[in-house]
Amino acid sequence: MHTMTSREYLIVTLTIVFGIHAVDANARSWDIAVAIGRRIEFYSKNYSIAGRIEIEEADSLAGLVYDDSTDTLFVSDTSANVSVFSIKLSENNTKPLLLRNGRIIGLAFDDKTRNLFWSDGSQGLIMRMHVPLNRLPEEPVILHRIHGRNLHGIAVDSCNSHIYWVNSDKTNQCIERSNFDGSERITIIEGDLFEPLVVAIDHAEGKLYWTDDGEAVYSKIERSNLDGTERELVTRISHQQIVYMAVDRDTIYWTDRVRKSIWSVPKNRADYRPDFAPHQWFQQGNLNGIVARDNARIITDCDALAKEREMKKAAKVAELFNNLPTSTTEQSKSTTEKSKYCLNGGHAIETDATCRCKLGFTGKHCEVELCHNYCLQGSCGIDRSNGLPTCKCSGTFVGPRCAIDPCKDYCLHDGQCSIQNEKPVCKCKYSVGSRCEDLSNTTKVCEIYCAKTEPVSKNLSVIDCRCDETNKASAQMVMIKEHNEYKILIIFGVLTAVLIVIVIVLSYYVNKLRRRPYNQRENIFDAENCCNMNICETPCFEPNLSTAVPERKGIKKEDKNCLLNNMERLSW
Repeated sequence: MHTMTSREYLIVTLTIVFGIHAVDANARSWDIAVAIGRRIEFYSKNYSIAGRIEIEEADSLAGLVYDDSTDTLFVSDTSANVSVFSIKLSENNTKPLLLRNGRIIGLAFDDKTRNLFWSDGSQGLIMRMHVPLNRLPEEPVILHRIHGRNLHGIAVDSCNSHIYWVNSDKTNQCIERSNFDGSERITIIEGDLFEPLVVAIDHAEGKLYWTDDGEAVYSKIERSNLDGTERELVTRISHQQIVYMAVDRDTIYWTDRVRKSIWSVPKNRADYRPDFAPHQWFQQGNLNGIVARDNARIITDCDALAKEREMKKAAKVAELFNNLPTSTTEQSKSTTEKSKYCLNGGHAIETDATCRCKLGFTGKHCEVELCHNYCLQGSCGIDRSNGLPTCKCSGTFVGPRCAIDPCKDYCLHDGQCSIQNEKPVCKCKYSVGSRCEDLSNTTKVCEIYCAKTEPVSKNLSVIDCRCDETNKASAQMVMIKEHNEYKILIIFGVLTAVLIVIVIVLSYYVNKLRRRPYNQRENIFDAENCCNMNICETPCFEPNLSTAVPERKGIKKEDKNCLLNNMERLSW
């Protein structure tokens, strides 16, 4: 007779009590677990199915994490009345862990502190809940409120007590980190990101992995150290949308929503190609959360992991320096070659696979200067708390890289601009208004160039310019400028007056000449001379002279009148 194993007993119990239906009881051999719809399926590394459970109370399972110390799965649901389920695989116990609470997309768990972390995409929250072994879970605690409310992936670095999460908001695409209590929040990865969705921790090698859903048809998987340094591209894929990802010692796994498939690619390849074709080893249903069992198991001993990483680095360094000459005669040359390996004052340690760079430099060979061309209008420095470049802007420039000058063309009429609370503020000289746009204060103009103003009497006030040494030059320049202007006006006025006088004089004489009377005697002589000429254009007339009788007065008067008439005729 067949004896039921503990695993089979668990599956049967779950089926009867909690409505979880088993397909294969041999779930102990699983390496990869995947959430699909309302069920969880288990697979081995040879891509064969190892077990399956279904939760009838669930609707759309999403995030999935595994606690190796208690053999427990935690899974979130984005549509059901229960937000988080707890399935303890080694016992006949499964239960709703958290009732409806937002829209939980990503899950992460730390077995040392028994803290469950999640990202709430509908409320833009990073949450934490303590899950004791023998007591009910405590009330959830809000760690962070994220602007944009576009959260997805979240991961835990148990050895260093850090949580990582992805912000996919279009205005601030980045990967951030903080301590378990929410303190020391910093940005780890920013720049060259379009829509990061997933983040995962490789505990074996101390690496941070993330995915970026590209603008075109390409998506990519990248990685870096846990502090964000040594960022590199792992693989680039096309026509996929990676929604969840898991990493173990050798392989990267992810679920693809476009083709509804599980894909895998080797984590470290000697023939590195960014367009390496991944392996498609499953295709079915609406795939979501995925977890690698080995990656969860190894974090129980962080000291052993650290020693293992040090041994790997030492092996790489030994392989590097074994190719360099080490004889006594060539020892100086060996030292020179080692110094070339680490640049910019970096120190190569034979027990370490990477260079120990000076503050402000990074890269495998310390070849990248963080401050190079970073601050556009200011001085660059390195923040010792996180090793990142920071700018001290000069003048009125602001911004993370000192690229913005809000004071440019802001203050009018020689107003002095300054920055207060990242906004331009004007200090006016001789005008008023928020931008010194109103030129109404003429007294202030004088005060700029004069020491003081004094009234001559009670009823009369004038400006008494008594310049001190500080404004003497300015006052002199203004006085010279005003004097030159007055001089030009005076000259112009004088010239205008002279021209007017000349015009008046000329007009007077012209008018006088036109009204001058004729000389009668000259006309008579002219007529007489004309009559004596051989050719004369003017007809001449002989005067009708009569022999005058001196005794008779009337005859004398008549002769005079006749003479005058003849003169008139000659004038015509």
